[in-house]
Amino acid sequence: MQKIELFQQTIGAWLNKDLEKLLNVLSEDILWTEYFGAQYQGKAEIEKWFCQWNNPVENKVKSWIVDKYYVDNETALFTWTFQCFYEGKEGILDGISLVKFSGNQICEIQEFEQKHEKFRPFLK
Repeated sequence: MQKIELFQQTIGAWLNKDLEKLLNVLSEDILWTEYFGAQYQGKAEIEKWFCQWNNPVENKVKSWIVDKYYVDNETALFTWTFQCFYEGKEGILDGISLVKFSGNQICEIQEFEQKHEKFRPFLK
């Protein structure tokens, strides 16, 4: 499976709340760092995070659209827009994931955030 497809499968797992699909693409020692600093090491922590995030059932990833990507050997960058409903609030943000691969699995994801709403301070 190509690296782009592995990341897309990760996104699909969140969209469909499919824990098994998510765990299948992750290495045993996966390290996932969210944009605000939370880290999850290993599949057991990923499973706890995934289950907590998706409970209550109203929490939902509404869309996660990859805009651009760059793949070089065992590392890839993906730019994306993420939209969700979490703890009673709508959220949207733009971001970048730095993803490292080991064979046909993802071994590390680092997320970086950018505010979704853009403005041009010097435009009159």
